[in-house]
Amino acid sequence: MGCAPDIALEDPDARSVVLHAVRKFQASKKNNVIVVFDGGPDGGVRRQEMSSKFTVLFPRDGNTADDEIREILGGFNYYKDVVLVSSDRELKAYAKDLGAKIVNSIEFYFELKRHSHIHVKKEETQKRIDAELSDSEVDLWLKIFDE
Repeated sequence: MGCAPDIALEDPDARSVVLHAVRKFQASKKNNVIVVFDGGPDGGVRRQEMSSKFTVLFPRDGNTADDEIREILGGFNYYKDVVLVSSDRELKAYAKDLGAKIVNSIEFYFELKRHSHIHVKKEETQKRIDAELSDSEVDLWLKIFDE
């Protein structure tokens, strides 16, 4: 969230905005995603299963999000398909040493924006395809194409 120029950290809806964008991205890619936020959980729940492939975590008392991420990364046996999204140098170095792929937060932000733009365009196109014409509109188009 800290790298996104259009999301203010002090905005009470910032987490929701991020989760919405990441969830749409995840649903189209069908990857497993774990989002780890710093700070306390909304509603007091430390772990939220948004779906079978989408989990939101908050650090346990005394831990940071980076501590939780290190623990999560340490639990994998195979890192070929693990991707860490972070701007933290130490965390990225740790993940890289394990064999995980690294994506910088700002790069992922722009990927989310690009994906969102493409998704909106697809929805708009589908709406046009699914649009039903009235009888008068059909008659008008038939006149145009008959000429």
